[in-house]
Amino acid sequence: MIHINNTARAALNNIAHELKKFMSIMKKRFRYINTFSVSLALLFVLIATSSCEKQYINFGTNFIDNSITNLVLVDSSTVEVSTVYIDSFVTSNTNTIFAGRFKDEKFGVVQAQSFLQMGLPQSSTYDMPNGATFDSLEVILKLNKQYYGDTLSTYKIAIHQLVAPITYPTNQQFSFFNLNTREYASTELGSSQLVVSPFGRDTIAIKLSPDLGLDLFKKMQNKDAVTTTLAEFISYFKGLAIVGGSTNKLILGFSDSLIMRMHYHKPTVFTDAAHIDFGINQANYQFNNITIDRSGSPIAALGPTNKQLLSSATQNAGFSQYITGSIAKLRFPYIRDLYQLPNFIKIIKAQLIIKPVQGSFIAPYSLPPYLRLSGTNKTNLFGSDLTGASSTGASAVQYGQLIIDNLYGTETAYTYDITNYLQAQIAIADDNANGLLVSPPNPTATFNRILITNAADAKYKTQVKIYYASVK
Repeated sequence: MIHINNTARAALNNIAHELKKFMSIMKKRFRYINTFSVSLALLFVLIATSSCEKQYINFGTNFIDNSITNLVLVDSSTVEVSTVYIDSFVTSNTNTIFAGRFKDEKFGVVQAQSFLQMGLPQSSTYDMPNGATFDSLEVILKLNKQYYGDTLSTYKIAIHQLVAPITYPTNQQFSFFNLNTREYASTELGSSQLVVSPFGRDTIAIKLSPDLGLDLFKKMQNKDAVTTTLAEFISYFKGLAIVGGSTNKLILGFSDSLIMRMHYHKPTVFTDAAHIDFGINQANYQFNNITIDRSGSPIAALGPTNKQLLSSATQNAGFSQYITGSIAKLRFPYIRDLYQLPNFIKIIKAQLIIKPVQGSFIAPYSLPPYLRLSGTNKTNLFGSDLTGASSTGASAVQYGQLIIDNLYGTETAYTYDITNYLQAQIAIADDNANGLLVSPPNPTATFNRILITNAADAKYKTQVKIYYASVK
């Protein structure tokens, strides 16, 4: 048993406190401190403290004599990577409308369409004077800068009227899922074909059937019940489907601030132009239907009957694109092998570095700017997100601090502190199926995706760096 006197304990605590302050300052000044710098700093402290008569290192509540203690780095621990199947998820009230089609060489053919219910104009006292003349009816969609695919290709978008008003499916309340759909009339109310530059335009306007527009206009002039009572209007108008063309090579995202605008002219000397806007009635009644055909893709076998594929069966990669029903899972199955290392004491620090497969995020593909790690077990259900200390010292969800290597691509990475997580996992003696699910914080509102590999010979493989204490 090692005896610690009060003087040594106080000196040690003071050194540890000063080191912590120093590292905190350095992290604020420099965004990154490489492994060599950290190791050098630690080595300096170890040398300095060993020059005293008797110094100790505090690992939690245990004091270890520094003269017999090493700090060791292990960076070859195996990370098990797999792809997990996501059956269904909520796509209503996400503030996003998706429409289009795109064939992803790695994930499959993805199609998206949206359904929504329109409401009456905000003002029940809209001005529709006698003698006014109808001009046109159009739907105006506002781009939200979310896109997936070839923005130089011709993109078609069409508006259809629903066959029946939107109601919640049986056994579903207050939400719709990716698999939900609604029947709509085969005849288009209107459509548009164009080349879209998501960063070169703000909106897409689609003119609707003049017959529908004129009929609605006359009802408004006559103050018909369908234009003054919401229930009557929904029964009359039913709702809209926003549908992409079957040959599209692009999926676009729009905000849910869609409006249907009626243009008309007032009967004045100058025939003043005017308009009335109809907005979406309920955010809960706007939802996206997302389907995917994985045939021919590396994850073709993923599905309801095969809900998890190891990376060894999928080109040595895990595939993560939550909105199409796949998510990467990371495990550390050999973490307890640390106990077999000579004189192992305790994990001091653990860092996870996720490097996307090189070439997998070249246009038209994009990485999620943020990725969270969520704890899970053999059920593959989402648990709590991994947290860490923020710049203010408070606990906050970690999002990886993505760094893009625009020169070579090999150093593009997300980095996480998983010290607490691995300290908890190494203590589990039973068969441990726990792991971490990799997904963006808003998984149903983006098509950005990531491929993660654990291939031994890959320069861009995901790895974990573990610093542990051992007795010399």
